[in-house]
Amino acid sequence: MPGGMELLIILGIALLLFGGSRLAGLGKGVGRSIREFKSEIKAVDGSEDGEVVDAEIVQPETRIETEQERRIREIEARERDLNAREAAAREQLRQSDTGL
Repeated sequence: MPGGMELLIILGIALLLFGGSRLAGLGKGVGRSIREFKSEIKAVDGSEDGEVVDAEIVQPETRIETEQERRIREIEARERDLNAREAAAREQLRQSDTGL
């Protein structure tokens, strides 16, 4: 951490590089930014206490479960279709065996 003498040397070099008017403008801009930041923080803190907002909270897990459930239903439907086809094929084979 620089001490007092080091800060004076840094300030002197900055003054030589940028000039007095630029450093004054920079300080003014930094001060304005800090004031705006503080006022926004106070506005956010004040709005949380007085304002009540109704909102529906949607959990990302719910969407994943819904997608998984949809996939499970598709797989079960395919499985039922395959079982029905297999039963029909077996019945056809049984009829052809008994008909010979």
